[in-house]
Amino acid sequence: MKVQEMTTPECQAILEANSTGHLGCIAAGKPYVVPIHYSYRGGTLYAFSMPGKKIESLRADPHVCIQLDQIETTQDWHSVLVEGLFQELPDDETGHTEHMYAWSLLQKKNDWWEPGAYKPGETNISSTPSLPIFFSVQIESLSGRRAISD
Repeated sequence: MKVQEMTTPECQAILEANSTGHLGCIAAGKPYVVPIHYSYRGGTLYAFSMPGKKIESLRADPHVCIQLDQIETTQDWHSVLVEGLFQELPDDETGHTEHMYAWSLLQKKNDWWEPGAYKPGETNISSTPSLPIFFSVQIESLSGRRAISD
């Protein structure tokens, strides 16, 4: 097995071909890693979360990393690491366009929203205790490695 560095276009192709990864951030001074669904377009990752520890942590320190694997076998795999900055995309006057763009990209993915059915602009939210928070990760660096069987 040979392990090789991947080019930026190769890393971008892996990001485009997949939709789940592991987001790493700092929560109360400690590393915190959770799986996320995402969509990748034009150098930016788009994702969502319900309010909680992840969002509180990202608001406190917007520096994040996202790691994802594409594994065929133990000797044939790709691994990509994204480092970037969290930016919340609120559904208000200033963020509505980006919020809707993120939603439109994510809703194209299978099972992007397993626990519920968020519909932007829904007026009856009394049955929904909290709405998801959409966000982007502006990519600052992108790297990857791949293993190829001999």
